[in-house]
Amino acid sequence: MENISVFSSLEDMKKELERINRQMEELENTEPANESSREHKTWEETCEKLAVESETVMTWIDRKMAEGI
Repeated sequence: MENISVFSSLEDMKKELERINRQMEELENTEPANESSREHKTWEETCEKLAVESETVMTWIDRKMAEGI
């Protein structure tokens, strides 16, 4: 994740979420065909990492919105 934190503005968090979503879309288009290959395993790990980052940023966005900041 880029330099995003709970102290970032709501707008910065939304931009980060958009960046992550674009990266996930690009990654989906590059899925290796051989699901048992090392490349596919690396691809899966990257997908999982991005999913966690996305969930984290969404949680921060929800908290920020709940605070009304």
